[in-house]
Amino acid sequence: MKWIFILSILFSLYSCSDLKKSKQLASIDTMSSSLDSIQQILEANEIDTIAALTVATMTVELRIKNNYYADTIDMALGKKMDAFKLMRRKIPKLGTTFNTIKTGVKDQKVALTNLKKDIENGNGDRKKYAEYVAFEEGKTQQLRVLLTDYVVEKEKTMTDFDSLYPEMNAFSLSLLNKKKNVTIKK
Repeated sequence: MKWIFILSILFSLYSCSDLKKSKQLASIDTMSSSLDSIQQILEANEIDTIAALTVATMTVELRIKNNYYADTIDMALGKKMDAFKLMRRKIPKLGTTFNTIKTGVKDQKVALTNLKKDIENGNGDRKKYAEYVAFEEGKTQQLRVLLTDYVVEKEKTMTDFDSLYPEMNAFSLSLLNKKKNVTIKK
């Protein structure tokens, strides 16, 4: 009778740990799917011309700085220049954020693969598996938030670029032409 009781206790303990194990593995699989989604969205929102955009905006800004001479600045022009400068500063940050997310997803996939293997094989401190899974869930959530912020900021920055760059570029070129005409007349 004792043996049946002991066996039933061992069986129930094994069943509980097996339930925890399956929940933990399911959680890891969910996180892996989430990382795949993050990676797809990130790749769909990649700006492959960040260096060119940075150079183009810096060139326009320098052209205006070097060729615009006035005692006062028109309020509308001042607002556009401020918006243009803010947009220009955001472009390199978008590249940095993109790379951070890309690296984070790659590292997170490796971490989840290792954790899954440990849980499946019963390696390490089994009592801390739930803690490890929760930690990885937190990191995955941080990547989701970072991606959301990146996509929103990218859309805003590119909208600002599309609306401001053509006008500011034309203005900077007109200043350059005026300067050349004044130089030629002297």
